[in-house]
Amino acid sequence: MFKVFTYIWASYVSAVLAGAAEDPVVIRVGFFPNLTHSPAIAARELEREGADWHLAHLPPGSKIEWRSYNAGPSAMEALLAGAIDLTYVGPSPVINAHVRTKGQEIRILAPVARAGNALVVRKDLGLKTQKDFIGRRVATPQLGNTQDIDARVWLKQGGLKVTLNGGDAQIVPAANSELVLLFSRGDVDAAWTVEPWVTRLTTEFGGEILLENKDSIITVLASSRRALAKNQRGIEAFVRSHYLLRDKLIADPSWHEKLVRDGIGGETRSAAPKTELIATALGRVILDAREDDATRKQRLLLSFTQSLKDSQSSGLLNSDAPIAPLLDSLVADPAPAQK
Repeated sequence: MFKVFTYIWASYVSAVLAGAAEDPVVIRVGFFPNLTHSPAIAARELEREGADWHLAHLPPGSKIEWRSYNAGPSAMEALLAGAIDLTYVGPSPVINAHVRTKGQEIRILAPVARAGNALVVRKDLGLKTQKDFIGRRVATPQLGNTQDIDARVWLKQGGLKVTLNGGDAQIVPAANSELVLLFSRGDVDAAWTVEPWVTRLTTEFGGEILLENKDSIITVLASSRRALAKNQRGIEAFVRSHYLLRDKLIADPSWHEKLVRDGIGGETRSAAPKTELIATALGRVILDAREDDATRKQRLLLSFTQSLKDSQSSGLLNSDAPIAPLLDSLVADPAPAQK
């Protein structure tokens, strides 16, 4: 009798869990309209084409609300305010928010991409070393974003004094569209930014790449404990769907390029960029492929430990917090489909 009851109860629980798994979810996702967030750009384009990738992998009736930001600090503010559930974002804003909340709130869900950023200088200025930047102006996408931190740390490593208001070289935070305008007019001497802006600066406005961080993590998916407490099932389902899209984008580069090219046009409500531009720019972005969970966690631990040191070295972060809690909510990569 007890065995029968146990079987019936187990069957009931399984049925309830299966039914709950089919309940629709609403997920609010932050992203930036640049190529280091290409999985988001691709997903947005598929949505416009009526072939929404994520909704096809979520319970019927689910809804995704996309929110666009210029750079990481703005996205992290939205995450902490509860305006979004998760966001594609760079490491420095994640570290800043993590330390600001004393290690209690921010959680990384998955790595997304590496590389895809560079320091671009004007060809005619002969800028080669940090000392050459004395008296120069360097544009970055936003105060405290990953490229802003990179620029400050690199200049300081060369012995330059860099402050919020000036120093030996002046950092000029500006939205990417404005950054390109400043560079084209000669109002700044260099820019540390991401793709496709790097390629635009080098192919259209007389720039050349001086430094390129090819191995550094440029994008992760991050959430908050608050959001996970309210919508963990939906958030994790989105991350698993992201992994599946990533696999297809890596397997089919031409499809990836087409979606991103059309997607950038859709995001900016303008003509799609030239095919050559997207091919070059996207070629500098490396999507993080499958790896076992232990390797992934160790890689992220080392990378974000360095990001914390860099943010402190930049002078924009004066506090500390343990890195390990950031990685408490990593979402496992789904097992590859059987052929």
